[in-house]
Amino acid sequence: MIMVFIKWAIVFVISFAVAFVIILTFSQPQFRVPVSALIFTYQTKALPIWAYVGGALGLGLLAGLSVAAYYFVTLKAAIYKKDRQIKSFESERGMSAAPAVQAAEQQEPAGDDSFGNYLP
Repeated sequence: MIMVFIKWAIVFVISFAVAFVIILTFSQPQFRVPVSALIFTYQTKALPIWAYVGGALGLGLLAGLSVAAYYFVTLKAAIYKKDRQIKSFESERGMSAAPAVQAAEQQEPAGDDSFGNYLP
C-alpha cells in the first residue's frame, strides 16, 4: 500500500514539475507575441506562439489516441475470433477424446514400460 502511494506521489511530483516549467516558459513575453505561420500554402492569422505549440500538442495527442483506439478495436476483435476458434477446437477435442479415453481405460497395461521400446 505504501509503495503504491510512493509511486503515485513520484508521478504527481514529476508531472507537476514538468507542467510548472512549461507554464513558466510559455508565459514569457516572447511566447505571447502574435505571429502568422505559413502551413503548406495556407497563411494563418496572427496567433501567439504558445497557441501553435498547444495546437501541435493537441493534434499529436488526437493522432496517438486514434491510432491506439484503432489497434485496441482490431486486436480485441482478433482476440474474440481466436477465443471462438479455441472454444470450437476444445469442443471438437472433447467429443473426439471421449471415445479414445474410454477405449484406453478398457485395455489392461502390458507390464512395466519404464524403459520404453529400447532393445540392447
